[in-house]
Amino acid sequence: MKYISYFFIAIASAFLVILLSLSSCSPNHKATTNQPMAMKDQPQTADTTVKIRNFKFEPANLVIAVGKTVQFINVDEEPHTATATDGTFNSKALDTNQTWNYTATKPGTYPYICSVHPFMKGTLTVTQKH
Repeated sequence: MKYISYFFIAIASAFLVILLSLSSCSPNHKATTNQPMAMKDQPQTADTTVKIRNFKFEPANLVIAVGKTVQFINVDEEPHTATATDGTFNSKALDTNQTWNYTATKPGTYPYICSVHPFMKGTLTVTQKH
């Protein structure tokens, strides 16, 4: 009976070691912007920022003008996206402290969600340039 307990402890320990070593092998993902390839090498400054914190977009409702850039930054420990429900933009998954920029190209109201957590909702309203 004593040997069976040691056997299960050894198996559980081996499983735990494998699991921990796999979690440290996650690939490095880099967020991309919606800019053309030539523009990706140039630094892009955001006109405003939306923080993803506590499973919420802050601010949840944002108004910007055409040509302006909004930066999404995930400060949660879970991956999140900023995905327009009409497909206009999609950040892909952002890990902790990753950012993604979107430059508005046409006026409209764009509801968006986190595709990983669809209960997270926001709205980006794009106005004409002033």
